[in-house]
Amino acid sequence: MSGFDADWLAQREPFDLAARSRLLEQAFAAELVRNRPHAAIRLADLGGGTAANFRALAPQLGGDQQWLLLDHDEQLLADAPARIARWARARGWEARVAGQRCEVLTGAARWELSTRQIDLARSLESLEPGAFDGIVTTAFLDLVSLGWLERFARWLVGSGKPLLATLTVDGVRRWHPEAIDDDLIERAFLLHQGGDKGFGDSVGPGAAAALAQCLETLRCPVRLERSDWQIGAAEPAMLARMADEAVEVARQVAPDAQARIAGWRMTRAAQIDAAQASLLIGHIDLLAVPDR
Repeated sequence: MSGFDADWLAQREPFDLAARSRLLEQAFAAELVRNRPHAAIRLADLGGGTAANFRALAPQLGGDQQWLLLDHDEQLLADAPARIARWARARGWEARVAGQRCEVLTGAARWELSTRQIDLARSLESLEPGAFDGIVTTAFLDLVSLGWLERFARWLVGSGKPLLATLTVDGVRRWHPEAIDDDLIERAFLLHQGGDKGFGDSVGPGAAAALAQCLETLRCPVRLERSDWQIGAAEPAMLARMADEAVEVARQVAPDAQARIAGWRMTRAAQIDAAQASLLIGHIDLLAVPDR
């Protein structure tokens, strides 16, 4: 899987935090505590990138925790411990970095984070499920193929460990107000999401539903909740980034429609500058609790 820009991951993080399903987070936490009430909770973060899941979930889960950040991107992994330390110190906690490890001491709990480079496309089954109490991933499932999701479902059910998969895009992109050629831009984006991101042809917007079906076939209970981004007029930088991204994709997918695409971008730019635009981007959170 190709790497992701750390600046982009930082820009999206506040929107991710606001969108996550609190109901599923709470149910995941309860499952972890119920099955490991006296020791540190051990978590594997698939495609963990900048450790956004750690920042979002560690304070919610509470208690001692041990996190393993798994990703193919060496640079993101290299930066993660120092990034976590800065985040922790900004909240008044003690943080220690040693190589590819970070320890956060909150006063009430001790959180450890370590990293491991891995090609999840090829080496998923090399992970030892007994080393973890739970699995998390965020903004990842829509990048993989249906075949990989089927493998992952079998691995997860075999592990007996709960999964919290957050912020999987579902293809909904709803601008307000509507504009001419919204349909052109949306079709291009959906086509682009089905490309190969390193795992074969991506499932894209259907990923959460596809994984749910795979798990249910294996008799694993699944819950789905919406976790949509709401980008309002007071967030012009994010709106402009979303419009620019849509234009870049549309130009690749529809090279014969350059004039229409440029006109759409001009319309959106004027609306964003006038604080008249907003955008909903659809996401789905998934909780799976295999039978132990």
